[in-house]
Amino acid sequence: MRRGLLVLAAVVGSVAVATPALAEPAVDADRYRTDGGDYAFVYRYDGGKRMCTVSADPTTVRCGISAPAGTRITVKGRSVRPEAIEITARGWRYLDRMTSQDRPRMLPEGARLSVHGASCTSIRDGGLECSIDSVGFKQDDGRFSTQGTKTG
Repeated sequence: MRRGLLVLAAVVGSVAVATPALAEPAVDADRYRTDGGDYAFVYRYDGGKRMCTVSADPTTVRCGISAPAGTRITVKGRSVRPEAIEITARGWRYLDRMTSQDRPRMLPEGARLSVHGASCTSIRDGGLECSIDSVGFKQDDGRFSTQGTKTG
């Protein structure tokens, strides 16, 4: 009897270890569809709300971000701090700002929105990670990092 209980406990323990505890639940993408056919959502970071959009042809993700200190881009001959990032399968680039008329829903912490081959995950305790193939970015805990080729 005792041996049977030990075997059962070992089996239950191994199943619990094999199941990812922090797997992000996918959300219903239709809840984030805009009138124009794109997708939009808001995520929390650094005490505020930031917006993202996902569009098709080609798949493009644009998100408001907090760029690293000292990051500058040139817009119309002026050097400005970027307020957004754009990623495609070809690469990523900073944008001076992000504007939209949409009032998107909040992407819950720990949730993942996957649409048009793009995947964005709202990080627990604030932040976001988005990617298209091997191109993407992560903003979490005061850090911002990109992966893939810079296009602009």
